[in-house]
Amino acid sequence: MTNMRKAAAAAVCGIALAGTALLTGPASAGTPDQAPNARPGAVQKPAEQWITEYVWATNVNVRDETSGPNCYHYPSIANCPGIVRTVSKENITVTCQKRGQLITDSGYSSEWWSYTLNGSYRPSGWTSNVYIRGNAHLDGVPDCAWS
Repeated sequence: MTNMRKAAAAAVCGIALAGTALLTGPASAGTPDQAPNARPGAVQKPAEQWITEYVWATNVNVRDETSGPNCYHYPSIANCPGIVRTVSKENITVTCQKRGQLITDSGYSSEWWSYTLNGSYRPSGWTSNVYIRGNAHLDGVPDCAWS
């Protein structure tokens, strides 16, 4: 094979490999919530690490993150009127927590809310930390980075 033919073959291989990289994208381990949020004006959240926490109460509402325009910024009953699901005495997965409406129940109070994963086909949402075992501001759960 001549040098010119070798160079041409190498160039074709390089273009093919580059095209494959563009189609497949970079390899990554992935996280449960990396899919882009298609809602207009939605807050883009960074990649997250999910943590398991225990809900000690029964019939606790998980508030739909998409049910109100201010739900991301200040979790509350009024800002997040929709309910994705209820949970009772079970583990849930959370990624972060932020200040929101003060909730008081059964002698406990907390103004902190945890951002929860609700499965592939339901929106993520917010649960008041007053119903999650631990301190009002959960140990080991980071504050949410988005405002």
